[in-house]
Amino acid sequence: MKKLVLAGGGKEGFSLIAPLFDALKKSGSCNPVAVLPDGTNENKELSACFGMESAYLTLELTGTTPAERLGAAMRGMEKIIGSEKPDLVLACGDDDIAFGAALAASRGGLSVASVDAGLRNYERNDPREVNRVLIDAIAELHFVSEHSGAYNLINEGVPDEKVFFAGNLLIDSLAGLMRESGRLDAAGRYGFRPKQYAIAALDPSGRFVHVVKDETLQKLLHEISGKIPLLVFFSDDQGGLLNTIEFEGNDVLKLIDKPGPGELFTLLRDAAFLLSENGELQAESTVMNVPCLTMMERTFRPSTIEIGTNVLVGDDSEEIIGRIGDILLPDTHGHHQGRSKIPEKWDGAAAGRIVAVLDRIV
Repeated sequence: MKKLVLAGGGKEGFSLIAPLFDALKKSGSCNPVAVLPDGTNENKELSACFGMESAYLTLELTGTTPAERLGAAMRGMEKIIGSEKPDLVLACGDDDIAFGAALAASRGGLSVASVDAGLRNYERNDPREVNRVLIDAIAELHFVSEHSGAYNLINEGVPDEKVFFAGNLLIDSLAGLMRESGRLDAAGRYGFRPKQYAIAALDPSGRFVHVVKDETLQKLLHEISGKIPLLVFFSDDQGGLLNTIEFEGNDVLKLIDKPGPGELFTLLRDAAFLLSENGELQAESTVMNVPCLTMMERTFRPSTIEIGTNVLVGDDSEEIIGRIGDILLPDTHGHHQGRSKIPEKWDGAAAGRIVAVLDRIV
């Protein structure tokens, strides 16, 4: 039986790996080995949802600089590849574990497949953009989640027979988690009612926090909460930013710890809109028809803008407040904005399509 190593890190990497690992196990045609970062908070919930409890290897990203962490990823993946002897390594996503896996496999003479391939924002100062480009340059097989991925790869010289439009594995994970958690009254836990609150997902390393002064961010959040109750959580290390934001005693502006994925998606489903600084929930909000205001100038998932619910608002506070007003204000007939379309093959069945290709090729 062929053995496949699936490697990736962070929330998106694990969300790509989990449904694919599950589909490969159920098909019985390949033996999948998942490699994830040590200590990822999402591991337990996603593992339980997709039958991966204790069924994955962990890799610790030691070091204080990007080069040191990438080196640790390469060394760790080299050891895992040496012991597991896979027939194919799948780099899932664009983090350092996925990139390290692609590099280690390539140096070891193994074939590499890129999962969620071809996504581009064309900002070469973005480390993950560099990882995406280099992973795709190394890979022999490319599984894309939207049409832009296929167009980008073919424009970069990848033969079209090496590109497979499978759909978005993030939506497979979303569907699985919502089957488990969709009945939770997550909004009620915070004293809110469905569609009568909004979410702000901030990132202390994000562009908005770096560009504007802390008091501008605080003013923006309070102005939004004057229009609709607001749940605020930070997507990564909260740094020192919390000290600058006054939340105590405010019933309509609440800071919460970042929820686990099941609760997070339930809160997102029931929110009036999402204000996001790093865009990590662009795909899920589009599928759940929740307007998403992304505080970036570009996105690597253009389908969420072209036919989805996503709008890029940058760091312009006035633009953000104006867009929020458009979302909350019904049209002249008393109806809210109509439903956006769901991108093709974002249907929760991407893993099965990838397995079908692997069964044929590997």
